[in-house]
Amino acid sequence: MVQICARGALADTHLTLTSREQEIIRHIAAGAKNNSIAYEMGISANTVKTHIGNIMRKFGLHNRTQIAILLTPHLVPPAPAPHPRALAARAAG
Repeated sequence: MVQICARGALADTHLTLTSREQEIIRHIAAGAKNNSIAYEMGISANTVKTHIGNIMRKFGLHNRTQIAILLTPHLVPPAPAPHPRALAARAAG
């Protein structure tokens, strides 16, 4: 039942994920806890909880596992980090 609700929400073009929400989902999918997510993102654990609550409310989900399983496949892949040589060449040029 929850999967049907989430799939319907994913199909709704009015429901979108912010870049912060997408980053939180990636961390959740990797198994990170709220304090670790907060540290990595440079935000408070309460802010992480708020983002997770917003994600669950938007898509009718009830826990982190549902977030990871149902939403991770719909994320835009993060941009790859530039190679250190490219950064050095850019700085030198």
